[in-house]
Amino acid sequence: MKPYCIFITCLVLFAFCSLARSEFSQGPDKCCFSFSNVRIPVKQVESHHTTHLECNRNGVIVITKAQREICVDPTERWVQRLINFVDNQNMKEMSLSSSEDSE
Repeated sequence: MKPYCIFITCLVLFAFCSLARSEFSQGPDKCCFSFSNVRIPVKQVESHHTTHLECNRNGVIVITKAQREICVDPTERWVQRLINFVDNQNMKEMSLSSSEDSE
């Protein structure tokens, strides 16, 4: 009877530990498993961000003005140009809005 009780107790403890670990784990929210081959026009891009370091593949998630998320390959030249252009455009908008606020 005692080994049975010890086994059940260990099983219950293991279940609680597994549940607690899964609730508090900090894993990636979104990863790219494949990349789009379609070039996205700059006019349609609202923002972008890179995937989490724990993802198997490095990727860039482009968010369009229609709120679609598209995974693209950051090593592609057109993606690098797109990121630079969007970043520069956002910096200009931020500097314009800060100069308007100071007036």
